[in-house]
Amino acid sequence: MFAAAQTIYENGPKDDDTPGWRYDGSHLFVSDSFAVSGGTSTISGTSLWVLIFPTDHNPTAEVTITSQPNSGTVYFDQTLQFSESNCYAAGWGYNWCVETASWANGPALSNGTYWVTLKNASLPSGAPVFWNQNAGMGCHSPGCPSQAEGVLGTIPSEAFTIMGSGETDRGTAATNPKTSSIFMFGGGFAGLAGMLRRLIG
Repeated sequence: MFAAAQTIYENGPKDDDTPGWRYDGSHLFVSDSFAVSGGTSTISGTSLWVLIFPTDHNPTAEVTITSQPNSGTVYFDQTLQFSESNCYAAGWGYNWCVETASWANGPALSNGTYWVTLKNASLPSGAPVFWNQNAGMGCHSPGCPSQAEGVLGTIPSEAFTIMGSGETDRGTAATNPKTSSIFMFGGGFAGLAGMLRRLIG
C-alpha cells in the first residue's frame, strides 16, 4: 500500500550533522506541522529518519494527526509497527535508518495545516529512538518548512514524509550519507558534545 501512495508533504532530507529528539517513553513526544495543499487527501502513511542502535529494529510508536501540536482535534491516532530501510552507521554506536509505517482507512484531510506527532515509541531492548532534526532544510512542499514542538517547547523541525492519495506526487527527498559526530543524553536530544554541554549546563 505504502509504495503506491503519493507524497502529500515532505520536510526535506535527513541532516547527517544534526541529531534528533527522543519520542520513546511515556512523557516524550515530537510534533511537526504539515500542509495539505492540493485538495482533499487521504493520509495513509509516514516515513522518517531516526537514530537507533544497530541491534534494534522496527520500533512501534503511537502516531497522531491533530489540529494542534499533540492536542486539538484528533483526526488519527494509532499505535503502529514501523519497518526500517536504508540503515547505515552514524557513529558513536548508532545507525541512521528510515522508519516507515502505513495504515488503512486514514483520515481525509482538506487543504490546511495539521500536526503529526510521534510518541510512546518502544523497542524490546527498551533503548531510545531519536527522530532526526533537519529544520526543514531542502524541503520542497508547499507550507514547508514544518514547525515543531516537543517537551521543551518549540524546536527545529524533523526529517519526514507524509504519504497518501488525492494530490500530485511531490517526489521524495534524496540523501547523501556522510560521516557525523553523534552524542546522546537522556533528556530527549541527541547532539554534538559541545551542544550537550550547553544544553545541560
